[in-house]
Amino acid sequence: MWIAIGAALLVSIDALFIGISLGTQKRCRFWYLLVINAGLLALCFAGFFIARALGDLDFDFDIVVGISFITLGAWFILYYFLFEHKKYKQGEVQMGRKTIIMTGILMSVEAMLITLGLTLVYQATSAPIIIPIVVGVAHFVYCTATFFMAKYLRKFPHWVGHVISGIALIIYGIMALVI
Repeated sequence: MWIAIGAALLVSIDALFIGISLGTQKRCRFWYLLVINAGLLALCFAGFFIARALGDLDFDFDIVVGISFITLGAWFILYYFLFEHKKYKQGEVQMGRKTIIMTGILMSVEAMLITLGLTLVYQATSAPIIIPIVVGVAHFVYCTATFFMAKYLRKFPHWVGHVISGIALIIYGIMALVI
C-alpha cells in the first residue's frame, strides 16, 4: 500500500506546474481550483472503478495509458502554442476562461488515467481505495501550493509551465509503455 501511495504522490507532481500556470493569471481565482479539483477527484474514483472492472481482462492497459499520457502532454503543449501563445504576443497576457477550463479538464483526465494506471499496476481487484484519494489530494495540494506561490513568479515565462507540464505527461506515458 505504501508503494501505491508513494507512486500516487510522485506521478501527481505535474500539478505543481499547472498551479504555477494558473497562479500567474490574474483571471484565475482560487475557487476555480476548488471546482477543478472536485471534478478531478470524481474522475479519480471513476478511473479506480473502471480499472477494477477491467482488471480481470487479459489486455495490456499500459499501452492505452501510455498513449493517452503522451497524447495529453503533446496536446497541452500544442494547445498553448497554437491558441494561447498568440494572445501573449498581442499583449493579452492573461489566459482566457476557455483555457482555464481546458487546463482543468486535461488535468482531471490525466489524474483519472494516473488512478487507472496505478490501480491496474497494484492488482486492480485488490488495489486499495486510497489510490484515488491520494491522487486527488496530491493534485489539490500541489496545485494550491504553487498557485499561491505564483504571485511571486509573475515574471515567470508563461510557456515554461505549459511545456514542463506537457513534458511530464509525455514522460509518464513513455514510462507506462516501457516499464
